[in-house]
Amino acid sequence: MRQLSIWLLISAALWVAPAQAQVPADLVAATNIPAGSIFAPHTPAGMVIIGPNVWVGDEAQGLRHYVPGDPTNTDPINTGNLMFDTTPEWSLGGGTACVPWCSVGQVAQDGSFRSYVAVYDHQRGQPFSVGGPGIWMVQFQDVFGNFSPFAGISPVAPGLGLAGDQPTAVVLGPDGNLYVGFLKNGNIKRVTNPSQINPTSQTQTVQSVGGTPNGRPSHAMAFLGADLYIATDQGLAVVRNAPTCNNNQNGCGNAVPVADGFTGTNHVALTSDGVSRLYFSVNGSVERYTPNTGVVSSISAGFAFVGGHTNTLAFDSFGNLWVGDDTTDGQLNFTGRLWRIPAASLATIP
Repeated sequence: MRQLSIWLLISAALWVAPAQAQVPADLVAATNIPAGSIFAPHTPAGMVIIGPNVWVGDEAQGLRHYVPGDPTNTDPINTGNLMFDTTPEWSLGGGTACVPWCSVGQVAQDGSFRSYVAVYDHQRGQPFSVGGPGIWMVQFQDVFGNFSPFAGISPVAPGLGLAGDQPTAVVLGPDGNLYVGFLKNGNIKRVTNPSQINPTSQTQTVQSVGGTPNGRPSHAMAFLGADLYIATDQGLAVVRNAPTCNNNQNGCGNAVPVADGFTGTNHVALTSDGVSRLYFSVNGSVERYTPNTGVVSSISAGFAFVGGHTNTLAFDSFGNLWVGDDTTDGQLNFTGRLWRIPAASLATIP
């Protein structure tokens, strides 16, 4: 009996219940926000923020630019509403022809004017659309005062096997390489020298890192230090010291499940603060997980995430957390929503 009591005490010490404090999220973009607006996101996913400009990856509309709902708002990242920008020069893709893309997953940004966009289903049944799935590097220019913000669009590692597996999760590693996860399988790949514009350069290669538990699809990725965390449709997983892993040598590269309190549940989005904490979306809520302590805190709830795809979860440079969902589970256009959780509100969560 004494041994059983000791085991129960140890088990209780190892399991930490999720904290229940939550903060409200501000609804930033949706149908009728601002009043009378018809257009809205469709399963919003990855984000790019440069200055006051916001681009959101979209399941139907490519990489879509948003503008302040109030044109006089000089700080649209922190305040006010955002409106779907119908100006074609400031967005990439969407519409019937999907030129150049339709379905965008996670987006990785390198801190300058380069972003890496995962395109997992370009055609959406449209045989006349241009381009295709894969990873694309978008080079922005100084968007202030320019007619178009795009300096160039280049495929990353074309012809090296990324496109066919429907890439949807991308993140830049501490080694400067790009890590990619897929909807079609549980492969985890590494692209060396992702910013190399010349696609024939021998320095840009695709390497096998490993795989997710049970080969489950990836929805999003995030690094904390050298550890690569992956949101899969069965839970959170991690590859320890991912930059050192190659082809599952000695088991390195095989992601292992993380006991975040939601094991076996679909994780649809993931991001990190870059220091010590992960944020993930599951079951209509956003949760925070601190690997060093195992503590899980419930951040905000009331979302309608799309289970089969990547959903928005991203930080901006001010520490605001952006969340994207879709009230029709991705079935209809313009039923998605974009939310902002202010940095000051996040700071109140213990």
